[in-house]
Amino acid sequence: MLNNRELAALILVSVFVLWAFSQKSVREGWVGVVRAFLDPQILVSLAAMLAWVGLELWVGVRLSLWNPALAKGTILWTLGSAGFLLFNAQIDSDGDEPHFLRRTILATVRLVVFVEFFVNLYVMSLLRELVLQSAVVVLSLMVAAAGQKPEYKSAKVLCEWVLTLIGIALLAFSSRQIQLHWEQLDARELMLDFALPVWLTVGLVPLLYLFSIYIAYDAAFRAISWEKAGRGSRWRSLLALLSVLHFRAGTVRMLSSHWHFTRKLGEAQTFSAARSVVAEALDDLNRKEEANLEEEERLRRYIGSEELDDEGRRLDRREFAETIHAPYWLATCQMGWHRKGGRYRRDMLRILGGDFMRYGLPTESGITLHVAQDCQSWYAWRRTITGWCLAIGAAGPPPDQWRYDGPEPPRGFPGKDSSWGDGPFADQVNRNW
Repeated sequence: MLNNRELAALILVSVFVLWAFSQKSVREGWVGVVRAFLDPQILVSLAAMLAWVGLELWVGVRLSLWNPALAKGTILWTLGSAGFLLFNAQIDSDGDEPHFLRRTILATVRLVVFVEFFVNLYVMSLLRELVLQSAVVVLSLMVAAAGQKPEYKSAKVLCEWVLTLIGIALLAFSSRQIQLHWEQLDARELMLDFALPVWLTVGLVPLLYLFSIYIAYDAAFRAISWEKAGRGSRWRSLLALLSVLHFRAGTVRMLSSHWHFTRKLGEAQTFSAARSVVAEALDDLNRKEEANLEEEERLRRYIGSEELDDEGRRLDRREFAETIHAPYWLATCQMGWHRKGGRYRRDMLRILGGDFMRYGLPTESGITLHVAQDCQSWYAWRRTITGWCLAIGAAGPPPDQWRYDGPEPPRGFPGKDSSWGDGPFADQVNRNW
């Protein structure tokens, strides 16, 4: 039977669903959602998951880990966590990543999960639960919305503090209730209830691993088919992938996402040639990973160093790559806008919003943009964690581009401020680009 907290959540979800279906656009879009859900691949996946969970419960009964009193928790876990994990397995295909099992277990037994279990031992009246959960939903939405705009940072921090206080209050309430009803608690049932999602999740890992492998190879087969390879060539390519990569689902997905690889693989005339294509791609991927590891090690080795290499480049290059790639994107957008509208935009940072996060910069990128009064020249700069500044800009219409790096940002626009050098890409002022 549902408790007041679960009833309150069900009521709020029902209200939201009713409101959503009152919108015409949602009703029209729901048909597509239902059709997508009825896809045979999804239905087979769900059926396999339910059968696997049934097998887990059978084993749980045999080991005295499960009894009918845990039915509600089992249903909620199946509808929530199990479905989410299955969906992630099909999207990410990361089952071959190191310590996959350990990470899954730690995510299940982390401190937050224990606190949530502790807080949910006792609930309040239905009305109070409705008010409380409504407030939590509103505050959470405000945090999410405020996080998208740096100017609302103070509102985001305030909402986060209120959510923290609500959590502390619930923790205190449960602690008090446990103290008052200590003698009525069944320690064994509590342990079984707490352990239920842990062993169910751990038991689901083998199925998730198998799904990730299937999805990865299915995506590879589709990618090869897209290259219009013959049926024999498709199966030859798939077998070559399997013989070289075995059950490394993440690697299969990574390689098959590159069209030049799938095209080359599909064009291979023999099984041996197909294996060679896969082996070469794997070697190239390993070399890139090794290069990334070496770069990370080099960055750690020279933290705080003021030394320069033989070409006059700084050895402490932390955040240099991110601070170069993000402004390049800004410059590309400025050039595109100028070609379209005949001027550079002063509000380009606002337009791009969180675009810089994909280049490794934080939400508040730290990039400062300057655009001339006539909007015909501009520059942007950012100070890295090392204190070094990198800047990019233009003194005129595209494709004009200037780059600069130094201990302090430029004092003015390219072509007017001598710190930019005597021309675009002046070697003496952009050695670190």
